[in-house]
Amino acid sequence: MKMGKKDITRKNALKIFEWCKKTFGVSPINGPYPKLVFHKKGEYAGLYDPWKNEIHVCKKYHRTILGFISTIIHEFVHYRYHSVKKQYQELDKIYTYKSHPMEREASKLERKYKWVCYYDCFSPNELFQDNK
Repeated sequence: MKMGKKDITRKNALKIFEWCKKTFGVSPINGPYPKLVFHKKGEYAGLYDPWKNEIHVCKKYHRTILGFISTIIHEFVHYRYHSVKKQYQELDKIYTYKSHPMEREASKLERKYKWVCYYDCFSPNELFQDNK
């Protein structure tokens, strides 16, 4: 089944988010799981807000389900592995976005896991199970 922009929904965001929780687990740095906030419009593709412990994802900036999956994984990696509050800002003074070590790590893991997430969440067997 081909998935497209119409499949970039809050329901699917929650499915991907649950997959992230199962795959990566709770953060020993940032505490309890963050809240996932889905926006139809916004100023960014995705954002982890460590002060509110929220992951924000915006439909407007995604054209494909794989891009959507990548963004949610990327932001979940920030929650799970990075002490974003202070350390990120200090490194941000030294590095550009693309060379920032935390961004590079999040990008590496999103590339590594996006297809695994896609097949786990949206394989034909999973799609048929939803209809039961």
